[in-house]
Amino acid sequence: MKSARLAAVVLCLLPLLVIPAGAAGTGTAADAAAAAAMRRTLMYGIDSQVMEALQTLKKAWDPGFAGDLAAILTDKRSASLQTAVLEVFRDQSLSDGEGFARLILDNWQDEPSDLGIAAIRYLGALHSGGLAARLTPIVDSTDKGLATAAIEGLGMAGDSSSAALLLKKLASTDYPDGRKTDLILALGTLKDKSAVDALLGIVQNTDEERIRRLYAADALGKIGDPRALPALRDMLGEKEALVRQYAAGALARFSLAEVFDSLIQGLRDEDAKVRESSAKALGRPLDGAQSPAAVPILSYKAELDPVSQVRIASIKALGEIGGDPAMQRLLAIYRASDRPLESREAALMILASKALPLSMGAIRKVIDDEWKANDPRTLESTAKVLSAARGAELRDLYVRFMGSPDPVVRSYGARGAAFNGFSDLKDKVKAMGDTDPNPGTRKEAQLAAAKL
Repeated sequence: MKSARLAAVVLCLLPLLVIPAGAAGTGTAADAAAAAAMRRTLMYGIDSQVMEALQTLKKAWDPGFAGDLAAILTDKRSASLQTAVLEVFRDQSLSDGEGFARLILDNWQDEPSDLGIAAIRYLGALHSGGLAARLTPIVDSTDKGLATAAIEGLGMAGDSSSAALLLKKLASTDYPDGRKTDLILALGTLKDKSAVDALLGIVQNTDEERIRRLYAADALGKIGDPRALPALRDMLGEKEALVRQYAAGALARFSLAEVFDSLIQGLRDEDAKVRESSAKALGRPLDGAQSPAAVPILSYKAELDPVSQVRIASIKALGEIGGDPAMQRLLAIYRASDRPLESREAALMILASKALPLSMGAIRKVIDDEWKANDPRTLESTAKVLSAARGAELRDLYVRFMGSPDPVVRSYGARGAAFNGFSDLKDKVKAMGDTDPNPGTRKEAQLAAAKL
């Protein structure tokens, strides 16, 4: 795929390519030609050509071009190209542009703001040393975008000295109000406990702007200091659904022993997002007292909640909790023909990975029931899940799938045989690849046979 994308650059940008001798290296001549074309474009192309080449590299990164991109940063190219290169380096976590980006911030007042923003985000992603000191003056920039990026960067820098600066600006009546939500978000990213009192003051002040209260709750959740728990529990009882959503999300980040009762209560909330967040937060191994309390209500939500996202979150939570009671509830969901197909599939995915021997009887029964059904979706769903499962007991089901009148089911049968390495089925899979009446199934079988 990478070669194809680079070759496209050859055709679009440099149709009259001369391939240097020995350029192929350890690759093919076509690879060498594509690489040479890319390199020439980066060196000599106009901005629009280089931008197109950079987009190609973003989709199919080749580390061999890192030096060519670094040259763009030091070769008096346009700020827009330098910005794009920093974005590529940030995506690839490369330090090749670190010196250049630091220089941009040291002279930020004389540089284009877009380039300054790119430099901040790049250095923040690298957790570059000394970043907090470079960002401190930029927080007061009259350019809102640049100042916002600096605030975000202070959060990412992870320097404890940043917390004092962010809190000072948050408390200042002279600092622009429009930037204070960004300060709150940065304090959450920083996770410094010195911010807890200020954030609690915002959360507990019901006259405060709603967005600041929400972001402060989120920040408190990220910091994880137990002092925030009473205020977050109070928020969970407020009338506005969005407030409860943020409170539930924040509580979900604390240790389960501290918030278990609140999360159970959240499963009864009228707002689906609160129920979903609570279910997700409960999806972890529970102790002997918690599991008997959580499994019944999660089972109810998994089966009967009116919102599909809550049902799926509850199914996944049962899978993470584990144990026989949770697995039995998942089996019941998978077996039940009146349950939504997405719920049955989600349950089977967990059972196939965590309790396959326990589930084989139910799986065979569902396959028998659905084999000649007018609606093939349940059988196709079961075949899809099992094609990505491992187990010697699945061999006969793959053979049966390969004999199905449904080409989708046949394809999954071949795929499952290959995934499990059932080499004794290679001749059968190969025959499908040669003679199956469906071209898509033939292709799938040919791919499977090549793996056996």
